[in-house]
Amino acid sequence: MELLSSGTAYFLNGQNLYGLKSTPELGGTREKREVTNLLDTAHRYIAGLYKYDDLTFDFYYNSAEENPNVTQAQTAAAFAAARAVELSGASVSQKVQFPDGTYFTWSGQIATKIKRMEADGVMEFSIISIPNTALVYSTDNSSNNSSSQ
Repeated sequence: MELLSSGTAYFLNGQNLYGLKSTPELGGTREKREVTNLLDTAHRYIAGLYKYDDLTFDFYYNSAEENPNVTQAQTAAAFAAARAVELSGASVSQKVQFPDGTYFTWSGQIATKIKRMEADGVMEFSIISIPNTALVYSTDNSSNNSSSQ
């Protein structure tokens, strides 16, 4: 059965950040390495290491104003929490969890930026994750059943 993306969550250093609007493509691509030698009549290749692009997550910028769907602490915390991690320069754990319970985990540093604004627009910000570990896909809540992608 197909799933809606509703219910997808982004965790930064264990904290579920409120206001997630969109996620990047998750997973990596393997570099192609040529192994052609002088006896070959065609180019030959092997798969190299996984390469991960920067991962950009877009959020609605929320103030601490009352929102009946979430707590005041949740609305105020997302940008502030991300900015504090960025300023610390620390590599932190990150996770994207999908509605079916599957998820990707990795560690890395982040950067934040307030997105371009227009008159009568909704404020948004981005978290740009720079992975320094493999992105690991898991189909359950145990780390024993995972594979890198």
